[in-house]
Amino acid sequence: MQLIKQAIPNKVLPLKTKTKTYTLLTLVLGIWGVIGYKILSAVNPTSPEFVEQNLDVSFNPKARKETDTFSIKPVNRDPFLGTLLIKKKTITKNPKHKTTVVWKPIIYHGNVSNQNGKTKVFIISIDGQQHLIKPGQVINEVKLIKGNSKSVLLSYKGVRKNISKS
Repeated sequence: MQLIKQAIPNKVLPLKTKTKTYTLLTLVLGIWGVIGYKILSAVNPTSPEFVEQNLDVSFNPKARKETDTFSIKPVNRDPFLGTLLIKKKTITKNPKHKTTVVWKPIIYHGNVSNQNGKTKVFIISIDGQQHLIKPGQVINEVKLIKGNSKSVLLSYKGVRKNISKS
């Protein structure tokens, strides 16, 4: 028993702390009451009363007004910079008549290079004859411009053509 008496002292709280306690208690109960009321009113809403009115409604379309017409004119002045816009005149050249070049039968077989891989020699058949050609070399009016392992670019009578490996 003595232990229980020692654990719960018989002290009386001063009046200031009781007033604060009661004030806070009423404030907390008020807030929880408002929260509870909002929850209950959301769960069980009251339905509004509807009053039926007898209205005699008839459809009277409005007269259609004439639409306003407008036209768009070209703008000669830049609205942001205030400068005049000048259209560039296109100069039309007389197109030169292109003569179609009939290519000789050409087949690209592949390339050969040395161990360093600096110089490449391409194997090309022109008119059924195989030739070993380096870039820039001309054989039978056919010039090898450039090439790789998949295709070569050739020039014949001023016309370029890309020929892929067969």
